[in-house]
Amino acid sequence: MEEETMASRRRQFKSDARGFLDKNFSFYLLLFLPIYILGLAVGFGNVAFNSGNNLGGGDWLSLLSIVTSLLMAGVSFVMIDLQRGVGDFSAPVSKSFTIFNRGAYFLGSLALIVLVGIFTFLWSLLLIVPGIIKSLAYSQAIFIYRDYLDQGKKIGFLEAITLSRKMMDGHKWEYFVMGLSFIGWGFACIIIIPIIWVYPYMHQTYANFYVKLAAEGAQTDDEKTEGPTVVNPTEDGSQNSDSAPTETFYPDSKSHGDTDSRDDQ
Repeated sequence: MEEETMASRRRQFKSDARGFLDKNFSFYLLLFLPIYILGLAVGFGNVAFNSGNNLGGGDWLSLLSIVTSLLMAGVSFVMIDLQRGVGDFSAPVSKSFTIFNRGAYFLGSLALIVLVGIFTFLWSLLLIVPGIIKSLAYSQAIFIYRDYLDQGKKIGFLEAITLSRKMMDGHKWEYFVMGLSFIGWGFACIIIIPIIWVYPYMHQTYANFYVKLAAEGAQTDDEKTEGPTVVNPTEDGSQNSDSAPTETFYPDSKSHGDTDSRDDQ
């Protein structure tokens, strides 16, 4: 992919995110509110833990960090639906806890957070760079897993990780540069712009990235096996009920051999 194309795509992802946020800031504020609260709790807890050497407190902080990650996964599901045109900007507080609305969401996301963390750590033991590369490769696993669940498709945790690795093939640098593009926004949070605007902006951009990759993969996939579907939003962002939904990037999990799921985790 040429740099100019990557740059134009990145600008589009971010432009769409800003458009959502500028028109619906109060929705995003309430949607992320539980995450902000837990983030503050973890931050203050770390200060207290480091100053008091409380080992028991460290266990609670680890638990709070996992809960925060789970909430973020559910909020990302909401933002993916918004970009696809199948979600709406109502009931933000309820949608903050999307991860708990379905047991499979919770258990699957928890398992993937743990597995991805283990795999990334093991790769990082070699060198920092391989760990970073693998974290980028595995970054879409939870979203892929959720798409399969929503369409009643069976998929294993390791297979979701493998499919994420395949989806990110040729896109890891794009994703990495997109993350770097928010460094300036991070500094701006300290001086001018509050983090309550930048954080949703960043994660909506990441959600837009996943939606785009899933749609692109559906258009270029030559295999005709059945997979989970997504809905193509219309130009105004609403769901287009006249057009058939497209397949996501990957065909049904049964089309992959067992060795593929274990390949190069």
